[in-house]
Amino acid sequence: MGVIVGLIGVTLCVIIGFVGPGGPLPILFQPFELLVIGGSAAFTVVTGNPGGVVKGVIPGVIGAMKGSGITKETYKDLLGLMASIFDTMRREGVLGIEADLSNPHESARFNKYPKASHDHHLMETFTGALRLFVDGVVNAFDLERLLDTEIETHHEEAALLPTAVTKLADAFPALGIVAAVLGIIITMQHLDGPPSEIGHHVAAALVGTMLGILLSYGYVGPVAQKMEHVVREQTAILKTVQAGLVSFAGGSPPAVALEFARKTIPSSLRPTAEEMEELLKEAKKS
Repeated sequence: MGVIVGLIGVTLCVIIGFVGPGGPLPILFQPFELLVIGGSAAFTVVTGNPGGVVKGVIPGVIGAMKGSGITKETYKDLLGLMASIFDTMRREGVLGIEADLSNPHESARFNKYPKASHDHHLMETFTGALRLFVDGVVNAFDLERLLDTEIETHHEEAALLPTAVTKLADAFPALGIVAAVLGIIITMQHLDGPPSEIGHHVAAALVGTMLGILLSYGYVGPVAQKMEHVVREQTAILKTVQAGLVSFAGGSPPAVALEFARKTIPSSLRPTAEEMEELLKEAKKS
């Protein structure tokens, strides 16, 4: 929602700032200038990126508008799920969670914490690491290295999309200049015309420069920045999983392992110590 509000705000400020002093709004509508700038920019994305990135740009932009969906409640559900699993493993051993891992989507334990368990990639990382416990081939050192590799790979892959959109934003001002130069070339063909006609063509050419700069810094650049924030938020919650699992694998009691996990959470989303106590109490009941 914030992205949409921001983009609408940019548009209104520019239009009001132009129309207010008497600017003619129709002159801003230059479809061929938009074709030169927007069309060329789109093909720079096709030229400079592999097919998977090109296909992912639009879903990535839509995802930025929706946001990561990771809230304080998501972290509380994740910590609650971890608390439940750690407590069960401490009391019953690793076989106590084998049924949950065999089908997490139908597990009553997992479904009790929907905000976390419905995040596909988060649960893929979490359950994948837990299966190592069940297989009996995990130790804290190897688990930390394994999760480091997985998180780094995920982050690098996810960062390709905002990087592509950032490069797109960087291209807009230059393509706006191209559109303006083309407009000036057209204007030169009408130098023998009346001043009003020449003025119209010059204004149309300048719109190209304006559009390139506006699209870059007013629209595409901020969206790319939002995409980067989404990637960071998705990576941060994986690090919370890593901290808790590695600590528990190293022999820490559930409460201590969860505290390690809680400390990785950004302060604005981090549950309080009192909330953690409630989560631990709930976990023991499940």
